[in-house]
Amino acid sequence: MIKERNTKQKTVILSAVRSAKIHPTAEQVHAMVLADMPNISLGTVYRNLNHMAELGQIRRISVTNSPDRFDGDLSPHHHICCSECGEFNDRFDLPYDKSLDTLAEKKTGYKITRHETVFYGLCKNCKKSIKN
Repeated sequence: MIKERNTKQKTVILSAVRSAKIHPTAEQVHAMVLADMPNISLGTVYRNLNHMAELGQIRRISVTNSPDRFDGDLSPHHHICCSECGEFNDRFDLPYDKSLDTLAEKKTGYKITRHETVFYGLCKNCKKSIKN
């Protein structure tokens, strides 16, 4: 087994993603870590985020017509995205439906370990501005 190097860059990037409540894009993570590491490149941030997502240390969230976002909270929960302004939030008040995992297993033969749901719609502010 190859031992994973724990560089200062990885530590700073992982800390930024885990502490952010905004589900940052790679560009936002880059901006967040520049104060601690002014010479870090955007490419280094991308590589580290991709690697951390592959290892399961963070979650990559693919958003329609937007850059991927990253979530440091790995607990089962849903997300909601405003299709007008791009606001993106966690939804812990909507229960994770384990029966979808079971149904998917029965229909596909896969062993389902989790599923992700992103709801799309208009946030309160965008809904108000469209009515006016």
